[in-house]
Amino acid sequence: MLRHFGIALASLMVLTGCAGTGGGFALPKPAPEQIRVANKEVLIAGPKGFCIDPTETQDADGSAFVLLGSCAAIANSRSKPHPKVPAILTATVSQKSTNPPITGSMPALAEFFRSKAGRAALSRDGNADTVEVVKTLDRDGVFYIRARDSSSDILAGAANEYWRALFDVNGRIVSASVFGLREHPIASEKGFEVLRGFTNRIRAGNTAGPDKVVTENKPRIPFFKRVFKRKPE
Repeated sequence: MLRHFGIALASLMVLTGCAGTGGGFALPKPAPEQIRVANKEVLIAGPKGFCIDPTETQDADGSAFVLLGSCAAIANSRSKPHPKVPAILTATVSQKSTNPPITGSMPALAEFFRSKAGRAALSRDGNADTVEVVKTLDRDGVFYIRARDSSSDILAGAANEYWRALFDVNGRIVSASVFGLREHPIASEKGFEVLRGFTNRIRAGNTAGPDKVVTENKPRIPFFKRVFKRKPE
């Protein structure tokens, strides 16, 4: 689980576009625009103004979790850019798997994520009753989910409604999400626009070639649980 204080602070900084408060002084910190994870096989990068938060990123055992926020906030520098839309971005990269790729599972995914098992996989505390799937759609090999999660384990400072994308990268599944801020929620259309930009940036940075499309299209529940759930550091 993410350190809630760090997330809440990151949320505030995305809004202000800078990390200093009052007359205090803080040294600049690393805020890379991109990072290679999952045995260096997957490149994660966000839209303009978003940078990687190294303190919240986890990369081990062939899978990874990456948090992105305002470059100015993460770097503690007003000279760094900040995004036009205040948001928290996350990317989860799965281990390599023999499961069917996303591109071959679109019809089954829509059915799966509206089921109790699918909603439990989306819930941050594993409780299907906390999740409402508002909308699903697929475009250009990417499966999109608009969901509402009322679980107590939702990211601190983040709004309950969010957009998530699932897509294939180099034999792995990447789950990319866009969370608005609780005090400043993002309109659905704007959130989807940010997510598409995030997804396109990741796919463009990983040009090893498309994953093989298979005919088997039954999602495996344990696998999706591993995609969405992470253990604490």
